[in-house]
Amino acid sequence: MLFFGKKTMRSRNTYRTKDGRADYRFSFERLPTGEWRAYIESMPSYGSRDRSSHATHRLSDGTRKYVCWDRPLRTESQARSVAALWADKTQEYIRYGHRF
Repeated sequence: MLFFGKKTMRSRNTYRTKDGRADYRFSFERLPTGEWRAYIESMPSYGSRDRSSHATHRLSDGTRKYVCWDRPLRTESQARSVAALWADKTQEYIRYGHRF
């Protein structure tokens, strides 16, 4: 873990999708509110697929995109699990067009 400014914690991880075809890099960051976010640092191109926030389940805090989830992530472990699920579903969307 790294500490910055107002004690924001951050760690990085690369996730290989279950199909073994792609790597996704995330920065897991604890916000001052205590919630965690999985920021997307690198991933495969969407190609010709719709890149909208809704279609890709991504949000932005200005310049950085992070994984959209339906409730606050309270631990780094939750953020990592959600990021892995998102990466696998995103990989299916990129390859086959299956929305999630």
